[in-house]
Order: sequence, then C-alpha cells, then structure tokens
Amino acid sequence: MHVAGHKQRPPLHPLEKWFLGLVLIQLVFMPWAFGTMHIWSQATSLALSAVGMVVALWPRVYDSDHALAFGAAAKLETGNLKPEFPNHQVSRHSGVYRLSAWPRLLRFPLFWLGLALLAYLGLQASNPSWVWERNATTWWLRRVNDIPWLPTSIDTPFERFDVWRQFIIYATVWLTVCALWIGITRRKTLHILLGVLVGNACILGLIGFAHKASGVTKVLWLQDFPEASSFASFVYRNHSGAYFSLLSFAALGLAVWHFFEGRKRMARSTPSALWGIASLLLVFAVVFSLSRGAIISLTVFGMAAVIAMVILRFSSSTQSTIPTIVPVMVGLGIVGTVGWMVRQIDFSAVYHRFEQLSKLQANDPSVVSRQLAREAAIEMYGDHWVRGVGAGGFSSLFPEYIKGKPMIYEGGRFFWEHAHNDWLEIPIELGLTGMVLIALALGWVGWTWTRNGGWRHPVTLMIALGIGQVMAHAVMDFPFQNPAILTTWWALLVISLRWLELDRV
Repeated sequence: MHVAGHKQRPPLHPLEKWFLGLVLIQLVFMPWAFGTMHIWSQATSLALSAVGMVVALWPRVYDSDHALAFGAAAKLETGNLKPEFPNHQVSRHSGVYRLSAWPRLLRFPLFWLGLALLAYLGLQASNPSWVWERNATTWWLRRVNDIPWLPTSIDTPFERFDVWRQFIIYATVWLTVCALWIGITRRKTLHILLGVLVGNACILGLIGFAHKASGVTKVLWLQDFPEASSFASFVYRNHSGAYFSLLSFAALGLAVWHFFEGRKRMARSTPSALWGIASLLLVFAVVFSLSRGAIISLTVFGMAAVIAMVILRFSSSTQSTIPTIVPVMVGLGIVGTVGWMVRQIDFSAVYHRFEQLSKLQANDPSVVSRQLAREAAIEMYGDHWVRGVGAGGFSSLFPEYIKGKPMIYEGGRFFWEHAHNDWLEIPIELGLTGMVLIALALGWVGWTWTRNGGWRHPVTLMIALGIGQVMAHAVMDFPFQNPAILTTWWALLVISLRWLELDRV
C-alpha cells in the first residue's frame, strides 16, 4: 500500500490546470480553424495566447497542506524550491508560499530575442519603401522615400496581408513559447499536453479520410476555397502533410518513452502500442494528404527514427518484463489493420501520386516552375538581404522579379503568394537583423537541448527528428507560413526543453 500510494501523482495546482486548458484550447483550435490562415482565427489565437501568458505569470500560492501533497514540504521549510521550480521566486509567510514566475521569464533568452524581433517588425512597419495602390482592374507598388539605414517594409492593406498581420502571428508564437516555459512545472502537464496534441492530430487525420471518402469539396464540409488542394482542416495539402508529419514524430516519441519507462518500472504492460498506432495513423494521414514534400522528408527522417530507436534499444541495459506474445499480437493487429485499410479505402489517388513521384523529372512542370521561382527568389534575396522587404511583404514585391519568366508570370495572371522555400522567403522578408535574432534563438535551443542530453531521451530525440523533418520540408515548400504549424513547431521545441529540465529533478 505504501508503494502504491508513493506512485500516485499529486494533483496539479489549480492555476496550472487553467493554464494547461488555455494552451490546449489554443493549440487545438489553430489547426481546426483552417490552419489559422485568416484574420479572425489569427486574432483569436493571439487573444488565447495572451490570456495564457497572464495565467502563467499569475503568482501561485501554496499552503502547507498543498505543498505537502506535492512532496515538497522539506524544500519549502528551507525556502529552497529550485530543483522543482528553477529560477522561480519563492517567498514564505505564515505557512503560505507564493511562487512567482517573473524571474524565470526574465532569465529566458527567447523572451528577449522574441521581444527584439517584434520591435524590429515595428521598426520595419514605420519605414515603408513601397506603398500598395490599385484601381478597378489592377494594383501596383509606388516607391516612396525611406530612411536608407533602417529596416523597411511594404505598406499594404491589413486584410490583404501586411507586416502587422505577420506581427500578430509572430506575437502569438512568442507568447505561447514564453507561457509554456514559465507555466509548466510538472511532468504530468507535459504528458497531458503532448498526448492531447497527438490525439487531436489523429482526429484531424480521421476527418481527412472521411472527407476524402465523402467526395465533398468544402473543407470540413463548411467552406469552399477555390483552387485549393485541401486535406482535413488545412486549405493547402502540403500544410496538412507538414502538420501530420510533425505530430507523427511526437506520437512516436511517446511510444518509445513509454516502452523504456515500462522496462525501468518492470511493468507488465504500457500504452506504448497505442501511441505507436497513433503514429502510424498520422503517417497514413501524410500519405493521403498527397503532399510530395512531406512524404519525401517523412521517409528520410522516418528511417533516421528507426535507426535511433534501434540504438536506444540496444544501448539500454534494462530487461523487458512484457511477455513476448504481447508485441507479437500488437504487430499482427497493426498488420491486420493496414491490410483492412488497403482493401476498404480507395488508394487510387495515392497510387497516382506515388507514380508521379517515381517519374518526377527535371522537365516536370511543377519542378520547372519552382526552380524558376527559386531563381527569382535568390535574385530578390541578393537585393534585399540586409534590410529585408518587410515581414509579410514577399508576395507584393515578387512579381517584379518574375516578369522576365513568362512560364511562372503569365502576363501577371499567375500570382505567387510564397516562394515555396521558407529558407529563402523568411530571410527576404526579415533581412539580416531579423535572421540573426532567429538564429540566436535556435542556437540557444540547440545548445540547451544538447547540453541536457536530448539525444539520449526518447521523447525529445523523436521530437527533434520531427522538427528537422519540417525544416527539410521547408526547402521545397512553405510550412512555416502556416501559423498552426509554426506555433506547434515552436511549442514542441519548448516542451522538449522543459521535459529535459524536469527529468533532471
């Protein structure tokens, strides 16, 4: 009885429950809201992230009984909670303890780097070099005087997409990242957060299968987007492929983590197989999205994940207590499920897409058009790599660089919203200073992950592969232009770092 009671997890603090609920509402809402590509959904996600930040910063009060439930009474008596609440400020008065997250936030490098990036976007907006104008039939950019040594932008209507729309997206990511860093104090919160994200992605994938089977063109049976190649709740199938790929690695991480945790605790059974099935379901969602970039990058990083799992398995000295029949039955169940899907679901579109992939040649129209667009984007980057053209301004200025390429310009009838290469488009918009800030942020994340042994941890290693997979996909597409993917991508980075930090307690 003593052992069983010791294994029970204490409840979360009420404020942490509120915070967890708000973060989950936001991260679940964003993919369902057509990928958060529209003004109403972007404003909603910003509001949710701001409220989540307020709740994360709100001081948490622990009385002595509540603290004892957390098993932290001894630390509270000495006024030292750093092992469980690193960088938080803890004060004691009459047996009541007050936990403040402000010191931790102020020591968070991504807080200052993100704040600097948002200030930089504001500076871009205050110094436009072009003004967007139009008449009844066409639009154009008018060059205006600017301060030549400051970052610049393009003054376009908010509803069309301008620097302030991009500001909203980046501010949402910044608030979410900071809130996750200071608001999570328990592993239980991480487990719930990651589990719900994977579960939500699985539901989205099943919705995508059902939608394809129904033959309805409206996304989620609600709204029609002309000329859109959609899947599930995403207007653009390449975005759905990137989202499902990212969460498939998160599900795989949970599967591998539960497997090794079960071995350590000598458990007779674990939910590892369920998370493995969830990962497989999300892989199927990627395939049915028909996103060539997602399929290719998922295949490459999936093979790396298999190699990583083999290394983790044979480097572990803990023996498994699960009977051999259990993994055998699970494997047979998975094979049977896949076989049933092959027989019941129309795979003709998938077969056709893979046939296109196998025959993809240099003269393929899709390949040629993207190659021409990449050449134009490189030229554009060469002209604006220092100051940038302003966040969200790529689509407005890019027509000037493709006028000499009839195949992808078509006399102005063909409009490129993105470069289909985030590694080019983001530097074009943000310029040198913006990219230095982002590079510093990613450098700190990578250094912290490596220093804390992220490559040895099943969850963080698999998430890192998912992070890398989306970055590889961004070479041939623009997944980071989707707010749902961008926010989830950064959220998983912080979840990984917090998991590593809490595992050191």
